[in-house]
Amino acid sequence: MSTGSSTGELGVTRGDLLPKGTDPPGRSQIPIDSKLLFIETSTGNPLLHVAVTGLTPPGGFTAKTEYWSRLGPIKTRAITLVSVGFTHPHGTAGYPEEFRTWLNGGSVLSTGQEASEQQWVEGIYLPASPTSALYWAIDPDEPSTKRIALLVECDSAGELRNAIWYKMDRPQKGVIFENAPRKLSFTQVFVGDTPSIDPSDIARQTNWYHYHGVMRPA
Repeated sequence: MSTGSSTGELGVTRGDLLPKGTDPPGRSQIPIDSKLLFIETSTGNPLLHVAVTGLTPPGGFTAKTEYWSRLGPIKTRAITLVSVGFTHPHGTAGYPEEFRTWLNGGSVLSTGQEASEQQWVEGIYLPASPTSALYWAIDPDEPSTKRIALLVECDSAGELRNAIWYKMDRPQKGVIFENAPRKLSFTQVFVGDTPSIDPSDIARQTNWYHYHGVMRPA
């Protein structure tokens, strides 16, 4: 998609083209040794906690790894991603305990933090799990023209199995965000009243690229 006018009409329920509560681009870069929070937008209830390790992770954790802790069922039409800083900086005495506490209370999966450009594959990812939901947001790297998407893949019990990212261009550095905002709103994609897992329903006449990391029980 080259302009905001071609964001895939055809009865797609997306809310505003620029979701509310979204910081402008360039405000912050989500670093390693960071925490992320996904919440249900309407209630503020936490859905996912994510903690990302650096080169010197706490004991029992792997370097440069994302740990995703599912805290609640992901059955909502709108989610918000928030970047949360550690109270205890990396290398201080309280950091390992804060890292562990952030992941407590949920079923935890891990996946590598780094991805190459070649690992972003053109085309649509077809979930193997029975329950999936696709959410879209503005792309903080190019907010006036681009969109991103997150496909949340769950099993029949609602447990998280994978998180697949989509971009409208293959990222040169292999990352979903060049400049990630502190807060980003996502809206579930529908065609009419039917949930969609096809990013073409967000923006047609464009090539979509997805990154499918491998999530494992931590």
